[in-house]
Amino acid sequence: MSSGLFYRCMCWYDAWWRRQHKVEKFDELISFSFEKFSGERRIMNDGTWIEPGDALAILHFNRECFSGAAHQTRDYMRNALRFRKLILSSLAQLAKDINAHEKLVQVKAFHGVSWLPPHGEKFGFLIEQLPDSALNRARKYYFRLLLKAFFPQVAERESNRIQPHAYWLTRNNLLKHFAMEHHHEPQPEQ
Repeated sequence: MSSGLFYRCMCWYDAWWRRQHKVEKFDELISFSFEKFSGERRIMNDGTWIEPGDALAILHFNRECFSGAAHQTRDYMRNALRFRKLILSSLAQLAKDINAHEKLVQVKAFHGVSWLPPHGEKFGFLIEQLPDSALNRARKYYFRLLLKAFFPQVAERESNRIQPHAYWLTRNNLLKHFAMEHHHEPQPEQ
């Protein structure tokens, strides 16, 4: 599949889209684009308010980090565990670097839309199923195209279950759940 015309067209489109939206690579798994929040004032799951004009970092996954693993094995669980390990590692690195990265210093929350089934609440994510709309039907179709091009074995399994969800992670929840000093604190005895 990686040498097919469809795959090459999707690679070209993905690269073009990332340039147009000024997506910057952070690490092996995640990249960011930056924008100002333009919705109505809203409260997050940790009590943080997101106001119009607040800086957001939009999360994007780098498909390249899965290229080898996706084609080496059809083992869905192994790939899912690899993804979990990568995302936890990336978020820990992000928590470590958030105050050193020029653009991240201003970010109030991280946001992304994904086809992944809802999970991550215990790590501070606020997850919302997106309403049925023309935009979200287009997202659903686009997610199917991405899976078909880059992860055909996952597309076979997940195509009918794809439902776009919005993921939010505030700066406070990132630090609370992923900063290393919080992971090494002794737990109180009961």
